[in-house]
Amino acid sequence: MSTENQTVRDIMLPLSAFPCMKESSTVQEAIQQLRSFCPIGSGGPCGFSELMVLDDKGGLIGRVTQQGILRVLFATLLDSADIKGFAGKTAEYSDLSTLLNGVIIKEGVIHLNSPLTKVIEKGIRVLSTGTDLVHAMSVMVLCKETVLPVEENGKLVGVVKLSEVFGALGDKLISMNSK
Repeated sequence: MSTENQTVRDIMLPLSAFPCMKESSTVQEAIQQLRSFCPIGSGGPCGFSELMVLDDKGGLIGRVTQQGILRVLFATLLDSADIKGFAGKTAEYSDLSTLLNGVIIKEGVIHLNSPLTKVIEKGIRVLSTGTDLVHAMSVMVLCKETVLPVEENGKLVGVVKLSEVFGALGDKLISMNSK
């Protein structure tokens, strides 16, 4: 396949190859989906760091990331604007989070049944299937995105990963350099 006119459509993952959930799910279900989702026919480990949240008609509501989930589960520790080191550091208790480990873990368990709506990032960028790879790369790098949803005719059809854009553009550059 020529990369001259290669677009997002050529390298995107279809929705069946990426974890997706309904908005009515829980944080615990999202954790399980991120840890266990592996497309049919894939070999090896398939860990994902985010998933797309869809409405009942398959429309995009937003995304959920590992960081967003951790912020809800461990809000007491992570929402603190002024985190300072624990002054009484010893080899046994190297910092405050270690000292409070049991309390922090119990807090996380309490939030497992929280609705997924608490962690959904809405209003995320979306690319169209016809987006040129250089344009997709610039959006993803400048906006610090590693995965973006892809739409065609207003319908969510897949996602594009920065690693795929990197690979396709890298192959093109190397091919051009070899001529």
